[in-house]
Amino acid sequence: MQKAALLAAAICGLLVGVATVATGAIATEIGPVTIAFIRYLIGVLILLPFALRIRWNPIPRHDLMKIGLFGVFQFALLIVLLNFAVIHITAGLAVLIFASLPLQTMTLALLLRRESFTLRKLSGILLTIIGVGFTVGATAFAGKLDAAGWIGVGAAFLSAFLGALCSVLYGTSLARYPALQIGTLSMASAVIFLFGLALLEGQITAFMSFSGTAWLILLLIGGASAFGYFCWLFALSRIPASNVTVFLGLSPVTAAILGAIFIAQPLSTRDIIGTCLVLCGLVLSLWHKRDAR
Repeated sequence: MQKAALLAAAICGLLVGVATVATGAIATEIGPVTIAFIRYLIGVLILLPFALRIRWNPIPRHDLMKIGLFGVFQFALLIVLLNFAVIHITAGLAVLIFASLPLQTMTLALLLRRESFTLRKLSGILLTIIGVGFTVGATAFAGKLDAAGWIGVGAAFLSAFLGALCSVLYGTSLARYPALQIGTLSMASAVIFLFGLALLEGQITAFMSFSGTAWLILLLIGGASAFGYFCWLFALSRIPASNVTVFLGLSPVTAAILGAIFIAQPLSTRDIIGTCLVLCGLVLSLWHKRDAR
């Protein structure tokens, strides 16, 4: 079962990279909040038929509110903060800061006594962050940071913190309810929250004017979100949160490779070095599982 959880975490990391590249392809046509709203609405519609086929455990009101907040934090606020960060700092720097999510996850898990510390895991997580730094390359530190830039840095860190916090706190809910049940409810909560923000953005009413290509990409992103989030929760229910989040290091690597394939963006030496470092970091951070047997 651990192998299945590791595979699910890896698939999620890859799908995040796919969604990142696909989102960039339509960002000039559709606003970021509207993309997020439609993306997760499609994700909910994909998950719902499967969720209705399983037996749902009764959820007390306080747990229902907690699961709803998880969805708002992880899908709505996290994305809004990350998009805000990209406005004020380079995308490369935002990606590099967000790559601290596994490290923040491990720190929170230790503080909350959900995991035990291992130097090997810490070394592996740091190695994946360094690998991400190589992958985003010079774009991460292009230009000097002004006051707005530091606000952007703070927004990127807060975005990663929300992802880490949700990853750690999901544990108690996943022990009581099926991952598909939690995934559907939390994503639906985010859709409701994002609907109001999308109305303020002013593009949601113009959805009929979106191009056919944009809708195909939105369907791709929605499918990646639905399957990726289920994989994420499935992995969190079976292995430590820091082991799951470390696979997010695959997302910028995947984005770089897909960019080379589909938009003729050549892979640099830094990309190749970064990929190798990320993979080495994954192996190092997860190796302790064998030691524990």
